[in-house]
Amino acid sequence: MRADPHCHTLSSDGMVTPAQLVEAAKSSKLDLIAVTDHDTMDSVREAQARGEEAGVIVVAGQEVTTRAPAQTHILGWFLEKPIRRGMSIEDTVDAIHAQGGLAIVPHPFMPVYFGSIQPGMLSRLLERHQVDGIEMVATVPLGKRRRGQLDDFYAANRERLGAAIGASDCHFGIHDIAQAVTDYDGDFRTAVIEGKTIPRRINAHSSVPASLALRQQWRALVELPFRRLRGQL
Repeated sequence: MRADPHCHTLSSDGMVTPAQLVEAAKSSKLDLIAVTDHDTMDSVREAQARGEEAGVIVVAGQEVTTRAPAQTHILGWFLEKPIRRGMSIEDTVDAIHAQGGLAIVPHPFMPVYFGSIQPGMLSRLLERHQVDGIEMVATVPLGKRRRGQLDDFYAANRERLGAAIGASDCHFGIHDIAQAVTDYDGDFRTAVIEGKTIPRRINAHSSVPASLALRQQWRALVELPFRRLRGQL
């Protein structure tokens, strides 16, 4: 079985509808996706309905923004309702687990301050909290040094970091889905809990048109933050 468990739609900063996302998953021969829009679950129900028709399992998820200034992201899978944004990383993990969900660390150790958990932050989190998985294969550029740092950190903390996950952080449907995936047998949730997952890079090159990528950046960095400031989100 093959999953891409980190995908976005137009409900946040993705550029595809739930229907287009599911169709892209089907075309890419994926068995499962997770809809993990930023700070909303508005697309989950439609994606799950489309997934039932297409034979694609759709996990209800969210990419949660934690409190400022770093606003580190944490993925929640198998959620019943949205997680409130703006809490501490620790409280966010607790809120996900309180619903019976799985807490996953997305795109760690990126060379940026915003959004991506850094080694010191993750060490402090693991002192009190155990997470259920961490993206070990993703599409974000890490560089050789940070890649080695992540591999070493995972080897030293595997019991508390949980399953090794692969995911594309898909924003463009067929253009970038399944670039990184998680292989598993049987039930996805069980495989994650038992740490029986295999992250894998499928395609190193994105086919996203430049004009579409620019529109997505405008949406993510200008339009959506402005709407949030005005209380529209």
